[in-house]
Amino acid sequence: MMSADFTNKLRDKLNSFDKPGAATLCEELITQLYQTDKPFPAQEAEQVLQLLRNKRYFSLMQQVADALIQTGQGTFRIRRQYIQSLLDQNNLTAALALLSQLISDTSNAPALDSKAAKENIEAKGLLGRAYKQLYVNAKNPATLQNQQFLKQAILAYSSVYTTAPDTHLWHGINIVALHQRAERDGVKLAGLSDATAIAEDILTELEERHISKAVYYWDYATAAEACLALDRFSEALEWIGRYVHSERVDAFEIVSTLRQLTEVWQLSIESDPGNEILPLLQSELLSREGGKISMTQQEWREQKQDESSVSSTYERVFGNTGYNTYRWYMTGAARCLCVARIGIDATQGFGTGFLLKGSDLSPVLNDDLVLLTNAHVVSDDKHVTNCLRSHQTIITFESLNSQEEFRIGKILWSSRPDQLDTTVISFADKDLPRLRELTKHIECYPIASEIPEINDTQRLYIVGHPKGGTLQISLQDNLLLDHKSPKIHYRTPTDPGSSGSPVFDNQWRLVGIHHAGSDRMPRLHGQPGTYPANEGIWIGAIQEALKMTVDSSTS
Repeated sequence: MMSADFTNKLRDKLNSFDKPGAATLCEELITQLYQTDKPFPAQEAEQVLQLLRNKRYFSLMQQVADALIQTGQGTFRIRRQYIQSLLDQNNLTAALALLSQLISDTSNAPALDSKAAKENIEAKGLLGRAYKQLYVNAKNPATLQNQQFLKQAILAYSSVYTTAPDTHLWHGINIVALHQRAERDGVKLAGLSDATAIAEDILTELEERHISKAVYYWDYATAAEACLALDRFSEALEWIGRYVHSERVDAFEIVSTLRQLTEVWQLSIESDPGNEILPLLQSELLSREGGKISMTQQEWREQKQDESSVSSTYERVFGNTGYNTYRWYMTGAARCLCVARIGIDATQGFGTGFLLKGSDLSPVLNDDLVLLTNAHVVSDDKHVTNCLRSHQTIITFESLNSQEEFRIGKILWSSRPDQLDTTVISFADKDLPRLRELTKHIECYPIASEIPEINDTQRLYIVGHPKGGTLQISLQDNLLLDHKSPKIHYRTPTDPGSSGSPVFDNQWRLVGIHHAGSDRMPRLHGQPGTYPANEGIWIGAIQEALKMTVDSSTS
């Protein structure tokens, strides 16, 4: 087994966000582990798990680590990485049991075993993380059991921090964060350290490291938390700027920081300083394409501001690159405003749709807003089954006002699911005034004049209501695979309920409407075989079909 070759192949799959390809490689590795007595080199194995962690492929990470441990290759680090995969899948009971054993084993290792000492520190940090997550998940600080979780988390972090306060700053800042969370929750923590003093010591140390250029990428996030504890919010923003510009910060680190800031510090996008810090982290997560952004209705509303209103603070703190990333994120957030959930009631979606000006689709349609969705979502054609009929359809806009319900006036045009699978809908006359009022400050999507060129960097983005739930932007594993009008193939993840979602290029221009997905999608251009892919319909093909329909009806 060529370990270096395997690692390079896996890195390529992960960097292109090819999750199916990464899964296939991992399955091959697992098979090899069980079918040969030749061990996979421990250092390479640890690197494989680290690569999977960086892209947050925790299920694959768990499977590979499990196979390594079962085949006798469970180094201290591999065992700790296995536990990390469990924690990030919220399997806390199993993680706690394994952490207890790992801490014991590393504590009993020879005194000169530096790797064991390092993993002991890491394991105790994960122990604090596990108890912290138990407390956060419980959402009830009043019970003695949950208070005990909080105290155990602080004690786990303290057991490391107090041994070398100038070194173990990550453990120290967690003590600070949990102390402040306890104060907000009204939980008394008698006899434990002064959190403010710890925050001041940590920030002083990191300021000195920054001046001497001896700071590590994770130190920036730690310094930002220390500034939050000391109410130095503008400085926190500057440290976050340094953090997201660090080359080694990947999706795992950003999601971990977002989780800490929202779950423990309880920052909100609705108020300072969360309304500055959180969108910037979310925008960096988007640009790295390593996760999925899902927000509540209120949070999407908070993103409605025009690009011109973005504070110059971001440009000052983050420089041109970060500032452009933030503007890119804001544009993506604005695209959510025209997306509708379609169902038989307002509480559960059956599919997705989106608004366009009628005149953008066809010159014979006026400037009133129309809704596009799939024919297999809404159709009155008797030959199309298992869809909603126009008279029973309820349309809502979660990011604008989910309490407003709209009904269909009539179906202006429809193409069957085996053709263009698109339905163009007008709204009921009585609903038009409310719709115009609701959408008076938003702009409909710019339409791409062509489908992007196929290469290793072109990605497509979908905004929709997967599984009929809350509005989400689909980011991960979203490479453009192929296209032949009217079909576009891409790996952007979707679920039932995503049908009818708008599909955007990397400049947030509309390129199509999502309509299908399969693990065995037939390839385009007459190529033999199948592949895992999702399929959209090119918006230009829909415009052309509408034009031909109009021309034939007037000839």
